[in-house]
Amino acid sequence: MDKRYVGVLLMVMLIALLVVGSVAHAQGSSGYDLSWWTADGGGGTLSNGSYALSGTIGQPDAGTTLTNGNYTLVGGFWGAGAAGYQVYLPVVLRNR
Repeated sequence: MDKRYVGVLLMVMLIALLVVGSVAHAQGSSGYDLSWWTADGGGGTLSNGSYALSGTIGQPDAGTTLTNGNYTLVGGFWGAGAAGYQVYLPVVLRNR
């Protein structure tokens, strides 16, 4: 086979794969059912005295908030760092 033909064939297959892979079908009925569920695995509970922490491997339920007295735990994606912290990178210059 000609190298040019193989290159064109691979390019067409790549474009077709990208087009087919990017198609998303919405639910198409009058009574929508957007069920909310997560796929979590593993995990367990750690406890020490009056504290207990339960977790799983994977993405815990995003947006879920657990509160108890002075403590709050928000499940979900990694949030931004705490406000007020700054990174200090000193500049070291060397005379030649």
